[in-house]
Amino acid sequence: MPGDAARLALRHATGAVHERLHQVPVFARLAAGRIGAAEYVTLLRRLLGFHLGVEAALAAAPSLAPFGIAVEERRRSPLLVADLVALGAAPLAPVAALPPAADAGFAMGCLYVTEGSTLGGQQLARALDGVLPGEAGRSFLRGYGARHGAMWRECCTAIEACGAEAGRLAAMIAGAEATFARFESWFAPQPG
Repeated sequence: MPGDAARLALRHATGAVHERLHQVPVFARLAAGRIGAAEYVTLLRRLLGFHLGVEAALAAAPSLAPFGIAVEERRRSPLLVADLVALGAAPLAPVAALPPAADAGFAMGCLYVTEGSTLGGQQLARALDGVLPGEAGRSFLRGYGARHGAMWRECCTAIEACGAEAGRLAAMIAGAEATFARFESWFAPQPG
């Protein structure tokens, strides 16, 4: 389809790392509903640190408003903080350092990673049925809730508009690759 050329290019460029992330043990246990409550809290803290880093990088980047994106509306760290508080855990986390996004295309590639991660959230939230009582602790996975479809469509439109501008697609791919690489290293087994 000609209307999704940039997303297809991004998917192709990042496919291998995306597949590797499905094999990270903590994510596999989460998807299978075999994660313990304490491990889930640890995962939420790691996710919080990563998202705080992404949000800082995007806040310092050139605006994505010309493409219809208000990055402040797509901040997911407040959902992680709410989940940790709901589970009785302190919302403390080291913050991941991400490469600076000096170009709007690079920033859009970064956003592609975090927005794309929302797509499987509903399924992952259901996988927690045997782990968590009620709905507490799942707001991050539930994402934008009823607005999810509209938010994703807006993001896809923005990706295509950005990717259509000269030089932006290469920058978007570089941003997505750098963000996925940082995410992968952030979830590598921790020493000790």
